[in-house]
Amino acid sequence: MEMAGRGWAVFPIQPGRKWPPAWHRKENCPGHGPCATGHVTPESLATTDPEVIARVWARVPYNVAVFPGKSGLHVVDCDVRKPGEPDGPDGWAELTELAGRRGGPLPETWTTTTPSTGRQLWYAVPPGCRLASTVGHIAAHVDTRGWGGYALAPGSVRDDGAYELSDDTDPVPLPGWLVQANVERRSTAVSGRAETAVAMPDAFAAKAVREECDRIARTPYKQGRNKVLSTAAYALGQLVGAGVLEETYARVQLRAAVATWNTPESAVKDDGVIETSLAAGIANPRRITPRHGTRRAA
Repeated sequence: MEMAGRGWAVFPIQPGRKWPPAWHRKENCPGHGPCATGHVTPESLATTDPEVIARVWARVPYNVAVFPGKSGLHVVDCDVRKPGEPDGPDGWAELTELAGRRGGPLPETWTTTTPSTGRQLWYAVPPGCRLASTVGHIAAHVDTRGWGGYALAPGSVRDDGAYELSDDTDPVPLPGWLVQANVERRSTAVSGRAETAVAMPDAFAAKAVREECDRIARTPYKQGRNKVLSTAAYALGQLVGAGVLEETYARVQLRAAVATWNTPESAVKDDGVIETSLAAGIANPRRITPRHGTRRAA
C-alpha cells in the first residue's frame, strides 16, 4: 500500500523470486479472462487502486513490483560484478565515473539496495519524457528501469536476501545528462565530445541553460519546435562564444531537453539543428558586461 500511496503502480511478483511475474508470457497467453480481447501485460495491469491491492495481497504475501514508466519514475540499477568476472569497477563506480565525465550532478534520491548488494536509484522523470528500460547501455554494470521494465520495492525477498530502503529522500528529477545517456544511440554513447569532462557553469550561465531547456521541453508537438530548438541552441552558443559556458555542457543539456519530446524519428534532424545553431551562436558571441556576482570564465 505504501508504494501505491505514492502514486506508484504495482503488480504482484511470485514470492521468493525476481522473475517471472505472477503472470503469463505472451507465448503462453490463455486468451481468456483479462486477455479475452488480446494479451495484456503486467505493466498495463499495474495499479494504485487500494481495493485491488488489498484483495490480491490478502491471498498471497507477494513481492511488490513497481512499474517505473507508469509511475513517472526511472530507476538506475547499479549492479555488482558477478563471480568470475575480471577485477574492475562495479555499477556504482561506473555511474559515478560517468557522472564526473558528463559534468554531473548525481543527486541523492530515493534509493534501495538489492540482495546482491547492488543499489537502485529512483528518480522522477521530467514532464513529457518517456524513457524505456535499458540493459548495459549507460555502462556495463548499469541498467535502467523505465517503460517496459519494473523494480522490486523494499521488503520484497528472494532466496538470497531482501530489497531494503537505504535512502528515503523523495525521488528527485532525473538529471539531464542521465536522460541523454539513456536515449542516445550507442555509437555516440561511447565516443565523441559528449564523453569529455565538462565544467559546471556559474549561476548566470546555469540560469540561461535552465530557461532555454525548459522552453524547449514545454513546446507542444508540432508547435514550432524546430524554431524553438534553433533559437535556444543559438542563444547558448553565444554564451559559449563569450566564454561563460562550456560547449559540451550546452550540447548535453540541449539533447536532454529534446529527449523529453520522445520523438526518436526526428533525432537526426534535431541533433543537426543543435549543432548548426550552436556553431552559429559561438561564431557570434554575446557581449557580457561583468557585474557583481557574475564570474566571467577565464
